[in-house]
Amino acid sequence: MARVRAVDPTGRLLVEEAVPHGIDPAAVLQAHGHDPVWTGAEVADGEVVLVYRVEPGDRPEPHQRLSAYAVVLARYRGVPSLLLTSFTQRVRVEEWGLPGGGLEAGEDPAAGAVREVWEETGQEVHIEEPLELVSRHWTGRAPHGRLEDYHAVSMVYRASCPRPAETVVHDVGGSTAEARWVPVAELPTLPVLDWQRRLLRHHLG
Repeated sequence: MARVRAVDPTGRLLVEEAVPHGIDPAAVLQAHGHDPVWTGAEVADGEVVLVYRVEPGDRPEPHQRLSAYAVVLARYRGVPSLLLTSFTQRVRVEEWGLPGGGLEAGEDPAAGAVREVWEETGQEVHIEEPLELVSRHWTGRAPHGRLEDYHAVSMVYRASCPRPAETVVHDVGGSTAEARWVPVAELPTLPVLDWQRRLLRHHLG
């Protein structure tokens, strides 16, 4: 079992906690609102202690986001293709992902996925079946700079598109920069969000 210790620039102890298995030690300190810089390690009472120097910062604000996404496969111009969107640079750089996004208050997740696909790509789709419920949790800075204890819960559906057409982004000014029908054969060469790439690898083979 490893422990993580945070000290201020004068060496005063601020935080010392056990590091849960599989968790980044720095994330333990970030959850306390610190910006840690690793300085070294030592052994105390048979345990490895990772020592970080920190400057006191803001405590992260809890934030939960419910969202819905769609895996939309169709033959576009005769080629088996997957519907993807890219993000504006203020959100992420050079990454693609499934169409979808945050649900409105009280919105059914399947209906939200259909709405998001139309807003981001201009395609009319039909939900076929739920694929996965994905939960992700981390502490980090939002694009506007606020430190957040972020919990993302995403419902992912398989959807069909009877009439695939040229894409158009209706939600101008949102997080979507571009939408595209991407040939399935090109997916391995495209930078796709990590959690969605794992999901697609499982469900597309």
